[in-house]
Amino acid sequence: MEETTPIATLIYSILALPIAFSILYWLKIRKDRHRNESGEMEYKSLGHALSFFVVEGIALIGSLSILITGVSGIVRYIISIYN
Repeated sequence: MEETTPIATLIYSILALPIAFSILYWLKIRKDRHRNESGEMEYKSLGHALSFFVVEGIALIGSLSILITGVSGIVRYIISIYN
């Protein structure tokens, strides 16, 4: 199995961060679209609300895992350089 160089790990980690932030921004825009004038969330039906929560939950967990992976890759690079 091939070992990746520390610089490749850093590049992959830096490239992962904008992906995670774009997913979080997409979630914010999606939530804002479903707000009414008083600021409450408004859904058409129960099925629409449940599907919204499932999609939002999966996207949130995915973006947070990408964010954690990216930050840990940057920390791993810093540790390997200054070790």
